Amino acid sequence: MHQGRVSRRAAQVARSQLAVRLGLGVYAALCTAMLLRCVVLLLQWPASVWSVKTILTLSAPIVSPLGMVPAASKPIVGSATLADLTAAIVLIALTLPLFGRGIRG
Repeated sequence: MHQGRVSRRAAQVARSQLAVRLGLGVYAALCTAMLLRCVVLLLQWPASVWSVKTILTLSAPIVSPLGMVPAASKPIVGSATLADLTAAIVLIALTLPLFGRGIRG
């Protein structure tokens, strides 16, 4: 066997680790977008500011599926609607099963 050759198992582990890292990166981006959206809406910053408009535009696809629920557009705190806060809570709750599993030794 050659020293420079990577076994199939090692390549599979590398692909698996890459998939986990990409998944965590996407999850972190979604959580950051929702956190920024909630801060902007809770503090009622004007949408005329370009950065606020960008945050609201980029995070809108995360909230839009929840916007179809009745009363989802009702403001709860500041300008944050039920759909905004529900999306943030759901994203945070996705990690709870991972913390509940604990460390296996």
